[in-house]
Amino acid sequence: MPVQWFRRLASLILIASFFLIATPVSAHDLNIGGSRWAIGKDRILFTIELDPALFQQIKGIKELGPDLDNPQGEQLREMTTSIIQPYINEKLSVSIDDRSYPVKADKIEREGTLWKIWLRVSDINFDQQDNKVKIDYRLLLEETNKQHVNIGYIYFSDADDDSVQKVFDYTQPDLQYTFESNNTVWEFSVKSKAAALWSSIYTFLLLGIKHILTGYDHITFLVALIVIGLSNREAIKMITAFTVAHSITLLLAAMQVVTMNSRFVESVIALSICYVALENLLAKQINYRWLVTFIFGLVHGFGFASVLQEFIAGKSNLVLSVVSFNVGVELGQLMIFLIIVPVLLLMRKKFAIRRITAVASTAIFILGSIWFVDRVFNLQLVPF
Repeated sequence: MPVQWFRRLASLILIASFFLIATPVSAHDLNIGGSRWAIGKDRILFTIELDPALFQQIKGIKELGPDLDNPQGEQLREMTTSIIQPYINEKLSVSIDDRSYPVKADKIEREGTLWKIWLRVSDINFDQQDNKVKIDYRLLLEETNKQHVNIGYIYFSDADDDSVQKVFDYTQPDLQYTFESNNTVWEFSVKSKAAALWSSIYTFLLLGIKHILTGYDHITFLVALIVIGLSNREAIKMITAFTVAHSITLLLAAMQVVTMNSRFVESVIALSICYVALENLLAKQINYRWLVTFIFGLVHGFGFASVLQEFIAGKSNLVLSVVSFNVGVELGQLMIFLIIVPVLLLMRKKFAIRRITAVASTAIFILGSIWFVDRVFNLQLVPF
């Protein structure tokens, strides 16, 4: 009995294996494509990427036969104008505020295992506060019995033809949508240039404030600078020096004029905290604090830039974004000073300034040392 049972089980497994091998498991996956759309101030530049088997389903492509395996420049141009362009005219439409715009097929190219169709919509006017964009995508639905699925990604970027691929490859999309037989229309809004400008300023302003208020190492550095009890004139000189210094390196690093290793930068920031704390503890008289602040402020600027980089990649108005972020950092610093200075004044009524400086600087030195060791050896044990 056990032998018969075993033989039946083996037969079932063999039959199941046959069907699994005989059935194309990834048949549905062959119907999946992708599209990436860069929406600029006056144009939409985009690509449609298809697997070779899916690309050949386009009317007129399969008839090319062997020429499709190794197409030459003239053949690709002929395919673009005589096959792809008429097909796009029939199956794809783009409108802004209910006005239709022609979609032009620029070129097609083979990249690795994929076929890539480059298209553009030109001379667009995004002149309303909110411009309604409508994309109607019906490619390959008829050819695949409505099984084709295209995953679309939107990038708001003014990148030109030469750099738009970097935007697609190295930045996160702003919007995502899946085109399929029952969802062929994608509708979304694009802000006017003025509205987008103010939105960008507001976004980076808040980002700067958030970063300085949650940047515990930067806050600790600022506390170490002022805990010695500076006069108003000295405090203004120091704040100005720090602002000018980190503004310089923030702009240079964000524009990729100067780049520095992030681990090195973070380690030096921790070292700057230790240095100022030691100076508070050991120096009998502290002169030229504004100069020390300026030197270390240059390094802190690179630290700010490391946070900003991922948000500005591929974005237009780069300088404005960086300046807005920097203004946010300054507002955050002002908030910190408005909290710390009154607290110090209250404490000075009960304790001698030297005692306050000694206790605070000792704690700051210990914290800075922990950060320094953690960052130099990349231990990643400190969660902040």
